[in-house]
Amino acid sequence: MTNNSWKKDFPVSRSEEHKSSRRQLFLFLCFSALVTGLFNIYRGLIQKKLTSFPKKELISVDQIKNGYYLFRYPTENDPAILVKLADGTLRAFSQRCTHLLCPVHFKPADDSLYCPCHNGSFDAKDGSVLFGPPPKPLPQYKVKIDNSVVWITGTI
Repeated sequence: MTNNSWKKDFPVSRSEEHKSSRRQLFLFLCFSALVTGLFNIYRGLIQKKLTSFPKKELISVDQIKNGYYLFRYPTENDPAILVKLADGTLRAFSQRCTHLLCPVHFKPADDSLYCPCHNGSFDAKDGSVLFGPPPKPLPQYKVKIDNSVVWITGTI
């Protein structure tokens, strides 16, 4: 084997060798970032569509005391609250404040959900922020009444 045989397989001169490797590295990093970003967007869209929560039977309507009922949904690690508003309608929300995950408490006097940790408040009609530091509304669950029994059927 001669000393020049490798030049046929690798026809890049020594001076351009560094340029091409930097350029290839830059293109590789840009392409990798693009693919990763698109994959995360796609995964987020698919995950939202595929996320389904189980239907859960809660309580009879006439058993709701003090205007609210505490339960766990969608898993046993997720506290939730069912509230009976002044007009008699039922709403269900995650009981975790969207600020720092403190538990919210129902105030029937003004149909609100109050977070005592940082003085935040949510409207119990739709979960929207009334005041305080919470950055977004409370996650709300679908409530269905069937033969005076309250069922939770997923998220809104």
